[in-house]
Amino acid sequence: MDKNVWTEFLQHNWQIVQDNWLYILIGLVLLFVILNIVKTLVKWLIVIIVVAGLLIYSGISFEQVGKVVTQAKDDAINKVQSEALNMMIKESQNAKYTSNGDGTFSVTSSNLEVKGPFEGDKVKVWYQGMSLGEWSMSDTVKKYIESAKGLAVTQSPQSP
Repeated sequence: MDKNVWTEFLQHNWQIVQDNWLYILIGLVLLFVILNIVKTLVKWLIVIIVVAGLLIYSGISFEQVGKVVTQAKDDAINKVQSEALNMMIKESQNAKYTSNGDGTFSVTSSNLEVKGPFEGDKVKVWYQGMSLGEWSMSDTVKKYIESAKGLAVTQSPQSP
């Protein structure tokens, strides 16, 4: 997660928090009371209303919250994609190449699965069972697939 986004967010809103600390404290106490007394769906509706009221009153815009959430999501996606690429490099020697009957191929290893058409420039990638979406054929992805193909050729039984 980008520290600059959080730093900017906190610097901008710290003065607002200092000016409105009493209202924020009352809102938090109200939330705890609601959470302890009300035990139904109404409880969560009231909590959402109180939190939204605190956010609106304190001057924190939904746009700022959206930026922080978007930045956190993008950072998480980039990190998972980076881990998947590193895993491709590590697991390329153990990958299994399968030619499907419908003009597509699959490459699987213990943590990764890559599927795509023979003549396409996009593949679908799964990392530890979680879909990472459609990726372009980067050099790392191509090497992973080619390594698995090479292993499939060397491991296939030789016909007489």
